[in-house]
Amino acid sequence: MTPARGPSRSQARARLVEDLIDRGLVEMAAIARAELVALRTGQPVEQVLNQLGVLSDDDLTRAYAQAAGCEIWEPRLRPVAAKAPDLGVTVDFLRRARLLPLGEAGPAVLCAACDPLDDEALAGLVFAANRPVSVLAARPGDWRRAFEERYGAEAAAPSEALDERRLAREIDQVSDGAVEGSGARLVAEAFEEAIALGASDIHFEPRRHDLRVRLRVDGRMIDYRVVAADLAAPAVSRIKVIANLNLGERRLPQDGRTSFVIAGKSVDVRVATAPTVFGEAAVLRILDRSAVPLELGGLGLAEGVTEVLRKAGRAPHGIFLVTGPTGSGKTTTLYALLETFTGSPKKVLSVEDPVEYHFEHVSQTQVAPALGLTFAAALRSFLRQDPDIILVGEIRDPETAAVAIQAAMTGHLVLASIHANDALAVLPRLLDMGVEPYQLAAAFRGAVAQRLVRRLCPHCREAGSPTKAELAFVAGQGLAAPLRTFRAVGCPACKGVGFKGRAPIAEAFLTDEALLRAIADRQGAAEIGLLARQLGLTSMAADGLDKAVRGETTLEEVMGAVHD
Repeated sequence: MTPARGPSRSQARARLVEDLIDRGLVEMAAIARAELVALRTGQPVEQVLNQLGVLSDDDLTRAYAQAAGCEIWEPRLRPVAAKAPDLGVTVDFLRRARLLPLGEAGPAVLCAACDPLDDEALAGLVFAANRPVSVLAARPGDWRRAFEERYGAEAAAPSEALDERRLAREIDQVSDGAVEGSGARLVAEAFEEAIALGASDIHFEPRRHDLRVRLRVDGRMIDYRVVAADLAAPAVSRIKVIANLNLGERRLPQDGRTSFVIAGKSVDVRVATAPTVFGEAAVLRILDRSAVPLELGGLGLAEGVTEVLRKAGRAPHGIFLVTGPTGSGKTTTLYALLETFTGSPKKVLSVEDPVEYHFEHVSQTQVAPALGLTFAAALRSFLRQDPDIILVGEIRDPETAAVAIQAAMTGHLVLASIHANDALAVLPRLLDMGVEPYQLAAAFRGAVAQRLVRRLCPHCREAGSPTKAELAFVAGQGLAAPLRTFRAVGCPACKGVGFKGRAPIAEAFLTDEALLRAIADRQGAAEIGLLARQLGLTSMAADGLDKAVRGETTLEEVMGAVHD
């Protein structure tokens, strides 16, 4: 393409913004705000919209391709040539212009451009190379990954002008001049790395001589960066500012929420700070709903467990429980159950601590014990609001258990989580909280217990024979010994870890008349367990073994999860 000159460039950008409005991708209020920011920063309006999370990377790239009259770059179809053409420009120029030479296209040089309307950069490239340039519109994420692979360490050189989050930082720093830019950069870079690795949490941990930043990836803590101790206060202050926490309060823990923009999409974050002997620590819990499959069929549960959950959601009344240790995916399972009621005329209420994801069809309440709003208090108020379905974030005490059982016995469907070792253990747990056997027999509908295991990378996993320890574990669970299992190896796709993502292993059952009668008659755990197995209850160990044999995880992971 030949770079446009003079007014045509601004006209193309104006038409691009008008097209975004016509297609309903952005609203006039967002345009007005972006124009004000664009005047202060010198950035194009459409890029401001992207940085503010109003316009996604995909929508921006499609708009650029249409405005510039070019195609969208697909790295798999048009990879970067092994030998880069000599363009007579530096890597720094390409980085600042967000251009990536792909190879030859006849007499022209083919380039991927994040902004194909940047005629100044394209004209500079044409002049330096003394050749015509043909461009493809590139998604920022695709461009960054390919640029780093092509130019290696040079691509990683710091460049505030090219950092994808630079505009968001500039906006924030204008509104908050008290926070040092270095602390803001550390927070933003840690968040970007966390998103790239699929981390669930970011930990800022001040120590005597430094600040350690760690990420929780697939349930494991990994070191991200260790920086100078003088960055601890600016980094935590930055977090507190964007989460609307009290900057002056450093003696007490604080909780809040905020959001970051990645790839043009806003990602919610829950923030918790706490005082330590070496300064304030902060933990950011990433609540990226697009990364969480809030649909029962997409959770990765066994087909039998999924069917139990579907039937539980269709029950007219009673209580169904989800159990497992902290971090086992209980909330995700409960939320997937809530998602099944989308479009339903039923009234759905929830009480949670905290509210992690928001639903349009659910009235959600956050507990506030300091104000007297406990789980039990919220449940009592719910009973006066004519609900059909009630979700209880966690049954922690006898009072909450009593009100939840009362709600289940009076025509409401109650979905709740509770801490117990397995699915059957929820029964003695409720009895220990003071629930009477006859109440359980009247209200209890079933339970699911689950754990999370790391999922093997499909690109590098290796098959092998089970070890003696694994065979002993399988035998101890009363299961048949497998002929083959898999182990982790490590490759570039999984960043050398051997695992990528996590999968649930679970057990579940629904009650029938015989089992409920056994509960009412106070029969022992062995008798109730036998009846549950007759109803189809399969142990978590068996589910884990099945996934290990199929190569989804390792037996070592299953052993660790079941023994937790």
